[in-house]
Amino acid sequence: MTSLPQPRLSLSLSGSPVRIYINRHDVSDDQWVEIGLLIAEEQPRPGRPMRVRPETLLARRGGLKGILSRHRIRLDADLAVKNLLERTKADDVQALTSLALNPVSHREELSADMSEGQPLNRLKRKLRPFQQRDLRKLSTLSHGANFSVPGAGKTMVTLALHLRARSEGLVERLLVFAPLSAFGAWEEEAQEIEPPLRVARWRGGSLPLNDDIILVNYQRLPNAVERLSDWMSRQAVHLVVDEAHRVKRGAAGGWGRALLELAPLAARRDILTGTPAPNHPRDLKSLIDILWPGGRVSARLPRQALQREPPLDAMTEIAKVIRPIYVRTNKRELDLPEITIDLMRVGMGPLQQDIYDAMLNRYAGMFDLDRRDNAIFSQMGEVTMYLLQAASSPRLLARETDQTRSYRYPSLAIPPGSRLASLVERYAEHEMPTKIQRACAMVHENSNNNEKTLIWSNFPGNLLALERQLAALQPAVIFGAIPSDEEARPGIRTRDRELGRFRDDPNCKVLLANPAAMSEGVSLHKICHHAVYLDRTFNAGQYLQSLDRIHRLGLDKNDDTKVTILIADGTIDERVARRVEEKTRRLSQMLEDPGLVQMALPDDDDSAELIDDPEDLEEILRHLGDATTSTLANEK
Repeated sequence: MTSLPQPRLSLSLSGSPVRIYINRHDVSDDQWVEIGLLIAEEQPRPGRPMRVRPETLLARRGGLKGILSRHRIRLDADLAVKNLLERTKADDVQALTSLALNPVSHREELSADMSEGQPLNRLKRKLRPFQQRDLRKLSTLSHGANFSVPGAGKTMVTLALHLRARSEGLVERLLVFAPLSAFGAWEEEAQEIEPPLRVARWRGGSLPLNDDIILVNYQRLPNAVERLSDWMSRQAVHLVVDEAHRVKRGAAGGWGRALLELAPLAARRDILTGTPAPNHPRDLKSLIDILWPGGRVSARLPRQALQREPPLDAMTEIAKVIRPIYVRTNKRELDLPEITIDLMRVGMGPLQQDIYDAMLNRYAGMFDLDRRDNAIFSQMGEVTMYLLQAASSPRLLARETDQTRSYRYPSLAIPPGSRLASLVERYAEHEMPTKIQRACAMVHENSNNNEKTLIWSNFPGNLLALERQLAALQPAVIFGAIPSDEEARPGIRTRDRELGRFRDDPNCKVLLANPAAMSEGVSLHKICHHAVYLDRTFNAGQYLQSLDRIHRLGLDKNDDTKVTILIADGTIDERVARRVEEKTRRLSQMLEDPGLVQMALPDDDDSAELIDDPEDLEEILRHLGDATTSTLANEK
């Protein structure tokens, strides 16, 4: 009696974008469909190979193994697929074994000096003790996370880690995904290696052949998978995700989806961020799944910490669980000189006061102050934005500035022809906002002392107005509408050139910047020691990130770092200051600890509302309520 041939599946890794192709041999149609429903990228067809994303196979390999065992189907894989499966299994075993161990404190573990010997003698400067400690631990992991606070030197530690892995033949090239604002740091730090590592910014098209480091910005990620996956499948690539909190949405966001697809193809993966859970503890799961595709490691995260309303100690519990697979240098370990923060209260001019009071009274009557449902959040975000503008410079409310703003002119706008509209339209002819006056005075005083100043505002209109007001000091300007070098036509100003002017041109005495465009990845601490905030939002995380532009590792002990926050008396500024102070105190306490920190950080891959915290909403409603009470009292 002739025995039937054993059914089998053959797997191969190829294509662009890279996919695992599965062919069937003596597998029945029903079995083929069952397998396809589990892992296939599209509806399986009897006469065609099944296409599967590598990360899907890794995530569902347990279910596939069950199907194959039940139907006695043999699995034949080519060398590339075998390597992928074996490498992933070994990585998971290492990570899960580490997680099962009792973690020791950062100060006790792996503290030996690693700054000597090949290949680290290529570094022009010796790593600090905490950087050596972090490097040593990361070197023991097949993949790792560096959750050190901003300014701790994560870039240099990663480059040292890459040199070690490269010298051991584990990797060949370094592929870095980062925001454009961080590109300069990678290029500068690569020059601190002898001989320097060659760095290229990838703008699409063919991948550079001879460069050591390839930089790719997040905006290019979704359309880069096809070319990058093919390139990664042909060599040992060290994949680094810088400012990794930007991909917190994981598969739900375009950037996270692309990284989850590319991650399995990397020989080594590292993620860098000081804020691994920007909005919710479950944000961390997305980052863990990029480091260890397949979900076996992230499955160890405490379930209660990932629920919609996590307990207060959720981040602490997560930190305890994953301590063996990440490193963190906290703010205290940087041993930075103290930063002086001055909340400078300023009165508004008569016309600005009239405008603000009129707006406050108008909005106070438009809302039911007892409502607490989600529908009010977006409307209150618009109200908040307008009140912040009025407290900063009423000129921002005029229609003539629409082209300089990224926000819309919604139904809450000032009615044309009203007294309020008339006040706004003629404002610039009769009064200069007190905040603008104070900021200009500080810039000129610093300039007279041959010092530079950084001015922050959330409103491009403020930055452009200051550019005109301070023209003699040749200000540099960076906000969303200023393109990067790689996006710009020749001859126009770019973020890179403006930043370069501020750093290198002695005649450029002031940088006017928007936190959304420059709160990450930029180091200014060696040339600027005074930052002025014209306005702030409720986003304490973004505020702390912006502070770190001038207060970071490398400051001299004698450097006096000063921050001035301008607050208009009796306005929404006071409410923002109260909430930001509360959040900052809590976040700063957490940053001093070895545990992780949760900070609200919006990004371009997420449509975050200006108001998304119930306590922030309460603060705004109280502000409007006080206005209503004051109006009623005056009427009596």
